[in-house]
Amino acid sequence: MAFQFNIGRDELLRAISIQQNITSKRGTLAILSNVLLEVQPDHVIFTGTDLEIGLKQTVPAEVLQTGVLTLPAKKLFEVARESGSSIISFKELDNNWVEITAGPSLYRLAGMVGDEFPQFPTYDETALIQIDSAVMADLVDKTIFSIAQDKENMFTLTAVLLQKIKENDHLYLKMISSDGHRLTIMSREIDSTLDGLHMNPVTLIPRRGVQEIRKFCENKISFAFGIEEKQAVLKSEDSLLIVRLMEGDFPDFQGLLNSLSKDNVISIDRNRFLESLKRINLFTEDIFHAIKIEINDKKMILTSQNADFGSAKDEFDVDYEGKSLSLGFNCRYFIESLQVMESNIINANINSQESPCMITSNEDIGFLSIIMPMKL
Repeated sequence: MAFQFNIGRDELLRAISIQQNITSKRGTLAILSNVLLEVQPDHVIFTGTDLEIGLKQTVPAEVLQTGVLTLPAKKLFEVARESGSSIISFKELDNNWVEITAGPSLYRLAGMVGDEFPQFPTYDETALIQIDSAVMADLVDKTIFSIAQDKENMFTLTAVLLQKIKENDHLYLKMISSDGHRLTIMSREIDSTLDGLHMNPVTLIPRRGVQEIRKFCENKISFAFGIEEKQAVLKSEDSLLIVRLMEGDFPDFQGLLNSLSKDNVISIDRNRFLESLKRINLFTEDIFHAIKIEINDKKMILTSQNADFGSAKDEFDVDYEGKSLSLGFNCRYFIESLQVMESNIINANINSQESPCMITSNEDIGFLSIIMPMKL
């Protein structure tokens, strides 16, 4: 049956802008670049998927006639974005064409029948437990930057590891990411009601899924959350996000944590350190961003060298009582870790000239970053 409805431009744009991020991935099925429109008596359900991530969004609308069809997500987004009208009207014509009216503008957009659209995954509604959006957003923000890129040899490093941990009668949700050169851990204490949250022995959420989960957290106080054997499920009043989990094992990072001593502590002004790193990074080589860090006499000296442009040096005071140190590091790794922290003073633990640097602070509760050294 041919549909016809009127919908608010802002509501349409908000929904379709998220959808087209999912559907924009080039796949073998042409219909995956489309979004499915299910026009119900008083709303429209927009569904997009790339077979790894699926998103349903319910948007209120003035419906004159119900129906089902798929339309190109990117083109629908562009029409909504450029429209100067607050209301956009849709009317399905013959042969899957849709007439879109937005103020004085009139568009004709070719659709595809909804029968060919992939079946949306089913999930267990009873297994969902309410979680604060701020908790999930914080876990993602503090770890997403150190997820490995797709070219990484160890495929499972292109995902984050999600764990539920109970320590001293306190319950924590923990997210861990690594690209092989650094390790980032963020823990957040959660309400005891989440004790019933099912977790797999290894729960790996792919990078793109993590990005969509972060977007899902926006403008929400809380949402229902569940982990099933092969998928993560997030549900709010008007949205449903399902992310396929990655199979495999995450590297054993606990052994690295246990091997690090917390005795050799350097206390550093985070903002001063971050400013210095950004300046020094201007003269690093583009690929490795290598810098030299020297610590002696309560001074930290940062130097970098670029074969084409020259060199840079900066120094500032730190609080340190140990022996002199001289190490090489990737400058960008420090910058990305410090940017997500909030404390004024951070603690850096470096045991020797060859050991990794562990960064923590008293104010960034639950956050830990380990950066491996590099040979200069």
